[in-house]
Amino acid sequence: MLVTDALRRAARGESSEDTGEDLQAAELAAAVELLQGARNAPLRLLLAHRVEAYVLTFVASFGLNKALVWSGVLDFSLWGWLLWAPMLVAEAKLRQAKKLGQERVITRIQERHDEMHLP
Repeated sequence: MLVTDALRRAARGESSEDTGEDLQAAELAAAVELLQGARNAPLRLLLAHRVEAYVLTFVASFGLNKALVWSGVLDFSLWGWLLWAPMLVAEAKLRQAKKLGQERVITRIQERHDEMHLP
């Protein structure tokens, strides 16, 4: 299941079951948790249309750089690379969610082992 599917289910109010020690489910739950709220709506939109967002960002970045160079404003332009900032922020959120999900699964496994008194 994709992050976007999990976000849509959360938006509809469907309950999320306990993820237990399932790593992928824990990562999805963490992503839904981190991307909720109006503040993260643009990031959810980018992630929902990830491939299209990457293509559009590349085209806009390349086009802006070429337009600035061809117009004679600059000899060399990196201004278009600033358009990649939202994509980098969205990917950072996903990495953060993955790390959080992994930490939660490790904690659950450690708790289970502590209950069983295993060395």
